[in-house]
Amino acid sequence: MGVIICDKAKGKDKKVIEANNKIDAEKNSTKETDKNNNNNKDKEVTTDNNLKKESKKNLTTNNKEDEGKENNNIENIRKPEEKLMVTLDSKVFVAKGSNDPNQLYIRKKILGRGSFGTVYLVKQKELSRYFAMKVIRKSSKNKDEENDLMNEIEILRKLDHPNILKITDFYSLKNEYNIITEYCQEGELFDEIKAHAPFSEVLAAWYMDQILSAVSYCHNMNILHRDLKPENILIVKRQKNGFHPIKIIDFGTAKVFKKEKSEHLLIGSAYYIAPEVLSRNYTELCDLWSCGVIMYILLTGRPPFNGINEEEIMQKIKEGSYDMTKYPWGVISDDAKDLIKGLLQVNPKKRYNAKKALEHKWFKNEKIKASQTCYNIKNRQLNKLIENLINYKSDNILRCAVIALLVHNSIQLNQAHDGVKLFNKMDKNGDGKISKEELFDGLQPYKKELSDEELRKQVNQIFANIDTDHNNYLEYEEFVRATIDKDHFLAVNFLQFAFNYFDKDRNGEITYEEVKNKFYQNDKNRNSYKAQEQLKKAFNDIDINGDGKLSFEEFGKMMEKIIKDNGNEKNDDNNED
Repeated sequence: MGVIICDKAKGKDKKVIEANNKIDAEKNSTKETDKNNNNNKDKEVTTDNNLKKESKKNLTTNNKEDEGKENNNIENIRKPEEKLMVTLDSKVFVAKGSNDPNQLYIRKKILGRGSFGTVYLVKQKELSRYFAMKVIRKSSKNKDEENDLMNEIEILRKLDHPNILKITDFYSLKNEYNIITEYCQEGELFDEIKAHAPFSEVLAAWYMDQILSAVSYCHNMNILHRDLKPENILIVKRQKNGFHPIKIIDFGTAKVFKKEKSEHLLIGSAYYIAPEVLSRNYTELCDLWSCGVIMYILLTGRPPFNGINEEEIMQKIKEGSYDMTKYPWGVISDDAKDLIKGLLQVNPKKRYNAKKALEHKWFKNEKIKASQTCYNIKNRQLNKLIENLINYKSDNILRCAVIALLVHNSIQLNQAHDGVKLFNKMDKNGDGKISKEELFDGLQPYKKELSDEELRKQVNQIFANIDTDHNNYLEYEEFVRATIDKDHFLAVNFLQFAFNYFDKDRNGEITYEEVKNKFYQNDKNRNSYKAQEQLKKAFNDIDINGDGKLSFEEFGKMMEKIIKDNGNEKNDDNNED
């Protein structure tokens, strides 16, 4: 199953159309007033030295009056010192490196080989955690392959969803590229299907909900996958109840698309390719056809379009000819059949989009809903997660960046699992991000002592502290950063990993220039005077002795302050996997 169909395999030269993300640079504004929350006196910010003096004064107080207060009343919600102007997203902590990755990663074994290169299981030396490293040879003869690779990297950097593989690092060396991603140790969904299909409707719905949520998120980001199939879906970790979390991989053929504009490149895999792709005139709805094929296979163990050769398969795909009479269709619900029919519409104008598919009545069936118990969390831990979410502080963007970096590289820790469950529980429409309304509804059962007005203020405060990419949604990692207990990151190996990320020359000190270069990988920070000003102030707040450098000791004290400010205590219920 899964023969690749692609114009590029036939030698045609096609260029990948990349996203045209235009960032409106802010005009250099006049220097503004920097409010001092501790003495309520306004001071004019004029030079970096004044910023440093001001931050040293603020450092001694640290809002002591807030310590020990209960967080169950709206008056006790701490307001941020100032609105976050610095943008924090994966561009800041997933950057192209040119140094030797073998200094940071130990190659343990080969996971797979292909014409493109080799995939290794590697161990990160400082974190002692496992990742996958894809090594692709550079070729002067085939620039298309290199363009595809850079396209995949740029797309993966944009995506932040619990069911999409994470990229953590990438390197461009003289003769090869190295891409570091999460390691999903349990193999392909394809192998699970071969071993256990047909699946029950409840289990099939569990997988389809995750797949459709990821597809909906991608399409909302204007990203078209074009090669969805069980071979490109990995099982993250096996659960005793059989309901395994999954991740979609292989965005090498994905692209950024424009609404209402058709694509014409013939690309995809046999069995899963949509009829309009074969006609070279398609939109993002081709991904939903592939979802329909996957759902059919989950429920039956066989593909809907089969034949003795590729030509026969393609003909059946064009006709939309498939069977719903043989076993096990007699015991499959009408709702499941209806969803498949809506996804396998030959005419894409009649086909369900991802949003409509997620809203289908099949997912609202009582037995299907019962499967959501997989998102259940122990009450004690649930209350802790919610308090962490509410108490999370973003008064220093550099502290936020360190937590973001560590969470991004440790997303599969046991400590993060319950945060992911809570995220999925609150993401009611399954689009892979949480709106203010969803957060309001999600918090209501646990904050009954607050009026609606008070709870909405609290929701707005949470967004102000957590939405560091300023898109008015809480995305996967933003949410987990806030809910996870930060005390885990005080371990020396985590501190050293984060310190070394900023200490580019590895001389044991972090300069403002090194910090700035990391944040300037996002053009919004590079082009914003206010962001630059805020970043400089954040650095000075942490530079305790005022020498313009951060030592490892100062860095460690910054992390201790994060733990103290966020009210984290050791939690013995969560042990590292």
